[in-house]
Amino acid sequence: MKLSYIITCIAGASIALAACKKNTFHVTERDIITNTALIKIGYFSPSINNQGIQLKVNGTRVSNNFVYPIAFPGGGLNTGGSNNSDYVTVVPGETTITLSVPKVGSAEDSVPVLTYSQALAANKKYTFFTTDSVPNVSGIIVEDDTAPIDTGARIKLINLVPNVPAVDFYQKGVLVRANVKYKEVTEYITIQAGNDVWVIRRAGAPITEAPLSPPTQAINTVRQRIYTFLARGWQGGTGTLNPRVSAIFVQ
Repeated sequence: MKLSYIITCIAGASIALAACKKNTFHVTERDIITNTALIKIGYFSPSINNQGIQLKVNGTRVSNNFVYPIAFPGGGLNTGGSNNSDYVTVVPGETTITLSVPKVGSAEDSVPVLTYSQALAANKKYTFFTTDSVPNVSGIIVEDDTAPIDTGARIKLINLVPNVPAVDFYQKGVLVRANVKYKEVTEYITIQAGNDVWVIRRAGAPITEAPLSPPTQAINTVRQRIYTFLARGWQGGTGTLNPRVSAIFVQ
């Protein structure tokens, strides 16, 4: 199937970026491509060795090797990837996403990670999120809403922490959404934009209980922008497995 990037240039740049925190959102003018489906991946499947992964859509490789945590081709906040909201374009219809560890120096699959198929509709945007770790990686496709917003920032929330039944999301110590179950995606809400500390706690845990994620982790949202906020990692994990809150650019 023929694919093309919306992005004007990724040429020569490696996607294998370490997790980083971005506090700005670069906005550029782009043409709207009609009669196509648009998709990006949020790769949030932690592992101890964090091997490089390649992404194929309908059998065609569309990425260089990347590592957890990352969004591709558009990035986000407190995650690797670019600093924009780009998507990959595909012909609408049944779409197969394949993740694998490639053989060295080639696009040939060496270690299969995940194969996932779903029908995608024309003129809609989607994010494909992964969770859990090899060999138990699973995925979920979420439709993204890009309707204009006048004030604040618009967000939806998803829980990708496999060993916690549900989590509560807090912004600046205030409960934003309670009891978000594993793989659950909330409806969009509007929040006050700004550089605020975000944490997750076990669902129903008192605010006096230590959060699962670092209590000083700030995420800088921008007015009139749209994000997907996510809980990732493993409860009790350390290093790359440590629970975190990240945000992916939708618009």
